[in-house]
Amino acid sequence: MYHARVTDTKVTVASLRSVLIDPERNLDLVRGACSRAERDGARLLLCPELQLTGHGAHDLMAQNAEAVPDGPMSRELLALSERHGLCLVVGLAELSGGVVYNSMLVADHGRYLGVQRKIHMSRDEYVYFGCGESVERFDIGGLSFGITICYDNNFQELSLAHALHDVDVILAPHAARRGEWPAEPDVEFLRGMIELQQSGWKRMHCARAVEANAYVLICNVVGPATEGLPGVVANHVGTVLAVAPSGDVIHETQVDGLEDEIVTLSLSANAREFNRGPTRSRRWGTSLRILEQAFAYRRDRL
Repeated sequence: MYHARVTDTKVTVASLRSVLIDPERNLDLVRGACSRAERDGARLLLCPELQLTGHGAHDLMAQNAEAVPDGPMSRELLALSERHGLCLVVGLAELSGGVVYNSMLVADHGRYLGVQRKIHMSRDEYVYFGCGESVERFDIGGLSFGITICYDNNFQELSLAHALHDVDVILAPHAARRGEWPAEPDVEFLRGMIELQQSGWKRMHCARAVEANAYVLICNVVGPATEGLPGVVANHVGTVLAVAPSGDVIHETQVDGLEDEIVTLSLSANAREFNRGPTRSRRWGTSLRILEQAFAYRRDRL
């Protein structure tokens, strides 16, 4: 049974630059975001998909991978979470059993809680990454959350898994690419890219928030990730979006160009009372049978 939280929770959402050739620079931006989150009194900091190791169709995307939580960047994230009194959710390429995964590391007050691995790869990502096989639930005392990484947000069954886990928040980190750009994109071009991204996110994530009766918080990598790598295109427009369980947008991006954006949001303790009915009324056995039948129908026609 769900019980409303007594107090609000602050969460910091950071859209940051990230480049393939310099993971240490990427990590330094996370350090700055940690300081901001602590100053704002946040409980959790969300950073983008593959923030530490970079995102783009290049071998460095996998070569930058490290073991989690024993790699040097992972250990630094654990130390940062302890130093700043935060739960950190940060993307990196994870090396495990000879396979590289597109993962979000979760650390809370110096304690490693686990990873969420991306389940569905988009476009060329299948060349570099193995696929995750589970949807995780994280509980940090007063706040529970799940993570859906970029392209995975297109698959409703993952949102349903978060709903069944009864999470308060769905974190949706992105490294969403926006095609080829002019060598020096002007303000109007970038505003158009921002509008395309925000409008697409609203169509998807407002529905996801209502379906799961959860906040949805979205961030993205900012700018080209391929500095110093001629011939590789990986342009990310950045921006932040946040949606309440009601489906109402509670934060739209405030940037006009390729700017890092760090936003701290206060999540109301009682907002999830908006849509408790489906959670109480769901016929669990019947719903499971319906899903099994539907997936079997689809599987048999592949």
